[in-house]
Amino acid sequence: MKKIISYLILFSLPFLIIGCGSGNKNFNQEGYFKNNARNRIFTYSFKSGTTKQEVKEYARNLMNTPGRMTAAYFYPEGSLIPRDGVTLANSMDRVNYVLYDMPGLNKWRYAYMKYFTGSSEFVDCQESPNHDLCRKN
Repeated sequence: MKKIISYLILFSLPFLIIGCGSGNKNFNQEGYFKNNARNRIFTYSFKSGTTKQEVKEYARNLMNTPGRMTAAYFYPEGSLIPRDGVTLANSMDRVNYVLYDMPGLNKWRYAYMKYFTGSSEFVDCQESPNHDLCRKN
């Protein structure tokens, strides 16, 4: 009986993972960085017609380790988004360079930051382009 239960669990696991990972179809994860301290940075594209509230809600539900930082940058679908530059970075400094200073990339529309303290911030960079979480160039 234990073997049957084990096989059922093993057989069901991929479907659970796929089901849980599918999330909202309006978003596509483009890049992901996580350092040894479990700080995370995500880049996402979002489909046309996705509302600001939908982006905000999606951002609030991202993986976060308590006491660690999570940042997410949301680009309109079709934007030039740093995928490998974020995912293959070897440090937070490198990710920040790629996001904020690397030439030729599009600006993101929305930024989300969950700080070490647990407080969070969501910014519409079209409405507040000079905010620190928004790309200036």
